[in-house]
Amino acid sequence: MIARIANEAQHKRTSLLHTDRSHPLLREYRLRCLSINTHRGQGPKLGLLLDKAEEMEGQRIELLHETRAYAYFISDWLNKHSRRYDIVALQEVFNGILGIGEKIHAKYRQRDHYRVLSGFDALIEHGVGFAGFRYQNLMLSQLPKLSDQGYSELMPGKVFFLASCGFTIAPFLLKDSIVWIGNTHLHAYSPAARMRQARSIAEVLRLLGDVPIVFMGDLNTVPGGCRIGNYGEGDIDRYNYRNDSTLRILEDAGLRTVRHDDSLQFWTYPTGAPNRTLDYIMFSRHWHLHDYGVLHDFTLSDHYPVYADLELKTRNN
Repeated sequence: MIARIANEAQHKRTSLLHTDRSHPLLREYRLRCLSINTHRGQGPKLGLLLDKAEEMEGQRIELLHETRAYAYFISDWLNKHSRRYDIVALQEVFNGILGIGEKIHAKYRQRDHYRVLSGFDALIEHGVGFAGFRYQNLMLSQLPKLSDQGYSELMPGKVFFLASCGFTIAPFLLKDSIVWIGNTHLHAYSPAARMRQARSIAEVLRLLGDVPIVFMGDLNTVPGGCRIGNYGEGDIDRYNYRNDSTLRILEDAGLRTVRHDDSLQFWTYPTGAPNRTLDYIMFSRHWHLHDYGVLHDFTLSDHYPVYADLELKTRNN
């Protein structure tokens, strides 16, 4: 399957390079990435934001929260910043209960907000969860996609023995080079399940070979050497980071990220009282990193987004 998609990507690349539709080929070899866990459009943990807010700001936060329109707010935010990012990975996009949408009377689902309102040209989606509670991982792109939906896989280790986790990896055209972009949301509670899921991802990465890869998502684990408990706010996962080699498994498959200190600069969770890093952008040896960070002024989810500005070193593949 992955080999077929790789061949398809080569053919589409050749076609795009010989058509007038390839105006994005004029861009630099820069890739500006963003990853957001959208918390199913439920917004942040309200109390954490209100604790530190002035009176008027608190009223604004409560009024926004009362609308329960966070999928729209995030889509609108993405639209306003759509020229800052080339690719956006979204996790935990709600997709209905027992086949019914977020609201029985609603015409559109959350993915439609991101598809129509975000200002991005292409969308790749992957359904995860289970029949009783469905959600999706999405990728939005300004780059030409070289496969309709890329390669997606449900991974071992279901949450509460019901909900499947998954990942997607797909080829895109950056100037004249094929780059592979991935997105995932790993198991929140079990290090053993997370490591099995990381091995599933690593197996596919190795099949791709020595190609430019960027992999984003909520990996639900903390960096090596960082605290694994006694967080205070959001402490539900305090027993779930011990003996976890998830990041090392992905590193052994050729991915890396910046060195993460156990400090506010890198903490992505929980919004309003951050105390740990759960969200990452990882990349292969083919990239030079210009910038990496967390957007702590984004308060539309219970996770803060993480971004990276990368430049492709190995080109024209």
